[in-house]
Amino acid sequence: MAPHTVKKSTGPRTLHDRDFHAWTRQQAALLRAGRLADADLEHLIEEVEDMGNEQTYAVRSHLHQVVMHLLKLRCSPADGPRRGWKNEVRNHRTEIEARLDGSPSLRPHLDALLAKVWPRARRQAAAQMADHGERPELPRECPFTLAQALDDDHWPERAREDAILVATEKAKAGRRPGRSDGAPGRGEAAERTSGRRVGRRVIVP
Repeated sequence: MAPHTVKKSTGPRTLHDRDFHAWTRQQAALLRAGRLADADLEHLIEEVEDMGNEQTYAVRSHLHQVVMHLLKLRCSPADGPRRGWKNEVRNHRTEIEARLDGSPSLRPHLDALLAKVWPRARRQAAAQMADHGERPELPRECPFTLAQALDDDHWPERAREDAILVATEKAKAGRRPGRSDGAPGRGEAAERTSGRRVGRRVIVP
């Protein structure tokens, strides 16, 4: 859990503001004794709400890191840092699962969190790659589904290799005749139409 941050108050400083640890001990003792009338209910409500929000912020932060590193794995031509990026993805995936185990009610919100983290994750991935002279074309929309982002066995370099293979096959299919497959090129075609063939030679008038 993140460190407690004291909120600014315009009124007199209470124990909650002066010494948060002492305040938690005091409130716990009051609640155990059933002395609700003496408890600091206003601050207790705020702290309980903050605890729930902190879980959401934590999952969003870890998801941001997962998406950013997956994007670098997908788009960066560098080979050296790939192992480190994978380790980062593994660590943050583990943290997400741990948070979801403790707060399963967050699962329905994960798609919305993924949409929120994508723009910033994209910007940061682009900036970090640019720091190393890399400016690959990045997708405008998030290329990862939520299931892929959380799947321990999903690594985007496989998709990249497939894309390269498809692009190579398309290039082969669209190759002009006469360059490397033995078919006549433009020069040969022009030569044949402008001259007459005698045996294996072409005589140009």
